Amino acid sequence: MSLLQSACRAPLISPEDTRDPIVRQVFQEIEQELGFGIVPNIFRALGNQPAILRAVWDLFRATVLEGILPRTLKEMIGVVVSAANGSEYALRVHLHSLGVQGIAQEVLDALAAGKTTAPGLSPSVVAVLRFAQRAVADGPLAVDDRAIAEVTATGISAAELNEVIATINLFRYVNGFTDLVRVPIDAV
Repeated sequence: MSLLQSACRAPLISPEDTRDPIVRQVFQEIEQELGFGIVPNIFRALGNQPAILRAVWDLFRATVLEGILPRTLKEMIGVVVSAANGSEYALRVHLHSLGVQGIAQEVLDALAAGKTTAPGLSPSVVAVLRFAQRAVADGPLAVDDRAIAEVTATGISAAELNEVIATINLFRYVNGFTDLVRVPIDAV
């Protein structure tokens, strides 16, 4: 298998060279479903663990690409969580993705700076982003009923709130993995 040379603590498995049928299948799904025609480095770094790669991709797909809430909101949550954690990988990758999806530069700049408000963001989006930031900065146990009420008062349903919480937790995992492994930011 060819590997990229980097400070990464795991080999970045090349989609072209993998022989493992599970890895090959997951990489094909990622290339097709993410919309960028590449396998991001986080998944390449998991390529030497086929079962874990499959599980992480399935969780990412179910959380970010499927569900009730728009992908853009979930990626904004990812940026806010990553900014609160001081984690560069998901912050940069998802800012790029949001830009490609048409999110205004002033919103991207605000999110990159760790802000949860920007011109054009609805009250419900701002409430969700504040909730995500608080859940990371203060910890899940510090999220009280008032914080939940602030989000649901903007029209966020119980099912949508569960999706928000799942997205927060997904990106907490992504941040931990990419930081510990030192996954290099994709050249996009």
